[in-house]
Amino acid sequence: TMLVLSIVGCGTSSDDGYQGIVRTPPFTTGSTTLPDVTTGGGREAPLRATASDVRLLYFGYTHCPDVCPTTLTDIGAALKELTPAQRARVQTAMVTVDPSRDTGKVLNGYLKHFVDRFAAFRTTDPAQLRRAERRFGASHAKGAVDKDGNYDMSHTAWVYAVDRRGVSRVQWAFGTKPDVIAHDLRRLLDETRPS
Repeated sequence: TMLVLSIVGCGTSSDDGYQGIVRTPPFTTGSTTLPDVTTGGGREAPLRATASDVRLLYFGYTHCPDVCPTTLTDIGAALKELTPAQRARVQTAMVTVDPSRDTGKVLNGYLKHFVDRFAAFRTTDPAQLRRAERRFGASHAKGAVDKDGNYDMSHTAWVYAVDRRGVSRVQWAFGTKPDVIAHDLRRLLDETRPS
């Protein structure tokens, strides 16, 4: 069984029309970069939105038995509620917390089952991964390894909607319904000038 780490944010509010959590002050990416393995190159790339107006950032892993596939399914369902023009302005990005098993090829194959527009981030430097997680108050821990070498990872299961400035404008906890995510994405896209 996997333990999911959640954050109870101080200074959170939802009185601005969003149904997810809006933090004050918000999380920001700063100048944080990670290796982008989406195309196989593995060049350092910023965590902020670059190829879209909004990047849905998530820390997880492909061997996750339930939380990650459920979350990515919910994101995919939320995106289907948007117009094609709105969908084109949103990209989903996953940062693996399990780089020993999640190669670039594995990550890309996994993400394409859930969403059309995605980015995959993977670093084998534990300190670099922890720095990226800290920008969002996130963390992870490896569970016990069984006799067959299998293990689970406990990890923060929030989805962060990050804009081109690197500001996390709204975040959603595990189990947030797709219509809530879609509602917030429409509002965020309305407030964000198309690129």
